Amino acid sequence: MVMAAGMLLAGCRGRGLLSSDVVAQVGKTVLTEEDVTAAVPAGMSGEDSLAMVENYVETWVRRQVKLQEAERVLAETGVNIDAMVEDYRNSLLTYRLDRYYMDRVDTVVSDSLVADYYAMHQPEFRLDRDIVKGRIVRLPASFRLRTKLKELMGSPNAERQQDFLDLAVKNGLTLTVFDEWVGFDEFLNRLPTVRGKSYDYLLTGSRIEELTDGDYKYYVQITDHAAKGQQAPLEWVENVVRNIIYNKRGSDAVRRMEDSLYHAALENHTLKIYLKTNRE
Repeated sequence: MVMAAGMLLAGCRGRGLLSSDVVAQVGKTVLTEEDVTAAVPAGMSGEDSLAMVENYVETWVRRQVKLQEAERVLAETGVNIDAMVEDYRNSLLTYRLDRYYMDRVDTVVSDSLVADYYAMHQPEFRLDRDIVKGRIVRLPASFRLRTKLKELMGSPNAERQQDFLDLAVKNGLTLTVFDEWVGFDEFLNRLPTVRGKSYDYLLTGSRIEELTDGDYKYYVQITDHAAKGQQAPLEWVENVVRNIIYNKRGSDAVRRMEDSLYHAALENHTLKIYLKTNRE
């Protein structure tokens, strides 16, 4: 049964919003005026304060009704809620202690340490997708220097590559360069692809491929490719390796703390084990 006391239409908690010390009751659980007043910020207008009080009381009542029903149902099913709460409390306490020590672990992981770990655990790092490096240039289909642009883009000569860049910039062409590894699917997102069509042919070499989308053409060049299932390049998994090393530092710190507490308890005689074992 839910019982609620009436409330006065007053403007602030200093003048009092409530007509009784007990504001609401669900079963044997009560909500007091002090509880509600503490939840209402000072300086609010009377109308705003009243609205907040009404909302707070309504929320509290609904929660208590639900909690008491939960206790009834769980009691009937034989669930030991007290044991569950105690287990959760213990887990929370130990988790916070672990975090206390882990948060004090050095977060700096040097490049050399990353490289060493990667070298020792290479078989563990396999690609789950194709990854590429490359570049895409978008140009109007009517661009009169498109043949020259394509030739310059595919040239291995450094000077001609600079000519390619100059030509693209001078004519305001959109050039997207992936000089770091990127997933092939992400690379394709920059192109006018057709759903369901395979574009694996783009992976077969560094030659310039051409795609068309209405009034625009796209020149595509993949300069490097690592296939799914192959060993992942260090650059691709560098952050993963750093996290592994950092997490290991954290787990090692927790283990040292646990061992230290255990041995200290033994030395201080606060730990006693009464287990009897029968061993021949």
